[in-house]
Amino acid sequence: MGVVQDLPRPVKTYHTETYDRISPSKAQFKGKGKTVLITGGATGIGFSIAKSFAEAGISRIIIISRSPGPQAEAKETIEKDFPNTKVEGIQASIADRTRMTEVLSSVAPIDVLVLSAVASHKFAKSVDIPTTDFDESFTVNILACYDLVRTYLRQPAPNSKTVINISSAAAHITLPGQVAYGASKAGFLGIMSAMANEYSPQKDGVRLMSMHPGIILTDLASAVGYGEGDLEWEDEKLPGHFAIWLTGNEAEFLHGRFVWAQWDVDELVQLKKKVEEDQGLLKLGLIM
Repeated sequence: MGVVQDLPRPVKTYHTETYDRISPSKAQFKGKGKTVLITGGATGIGFSIAKSFAEAGISRIIIISRSPGPQAEAKETIEKDFPNTKVEGIQASIADRTRMTEVLSSVAPIDVLVLSAVASHKFAKSVDIPTTDFDESFTVNILACYDLVRTYLRQPAPNSKTVINISSAAAHITLPGQVAYGASKAGFLGIMSAMANEYSPQKDGVRLMSMHPGIILTDLASAVGYGEGDLEWEDEKLPGHFAIWLTGNEAEFLHGRFVWAQWDVDELVQLKKKVEEDQGLLKLGLIM
């Protein structure tokens, strides 16, 4: 197995491909009449998640991204394969917080918010990373995401709200050459945890979860310096299908927690009582 697969984890089984248990066609989440908004949903992991929601029967997908070309392609592909799903592409940067507030208001109500848009940087020693790369990573990966979640949770409808934060193993594992990216992911993971403490799925109808999507060779991964032979790349369908499972009621106990898409869901469910009793489990923190 690869280095990542050999890291300590709370479950025995580590998946590198999707599997029947998390198939969107069998999901507890019922998408009919519902809307999901996905930032960065036109390409890569975000697009995988968008297709998975369509497969789960979602009625409307809002894709936020900066490039109109991939948006149009994503819309055409999804609506062709899933004619009961309407896709709307909105060209915008999530760093434009005034614009994003307007967007969330115009497309409301939103049942599920998926934060997949991300800023990263090329591999470099910490002292060689330009300050501008730090600025962009923290602006996009922390401030913009926080403002999206805050704006979403303030909306009066619907009664049930779910936020899926596409985080990264870099939030709790030091990846060489990726200090700004990793620090920004860790920072927002802490914000998600703190916000989750203020809401209850049972009382407020709000669920906030974070997930590492897996080792996926996306265009962004290539842009920062990864090559095909560098890692044991995993199935891009895995994070999409896992996100659908995470949106279902079975995963409600993971509110405020951080999980990996590769972790077996049956084994995660077996940890439910332990998770509910240990407020620090599956959270970023200090091991004593």
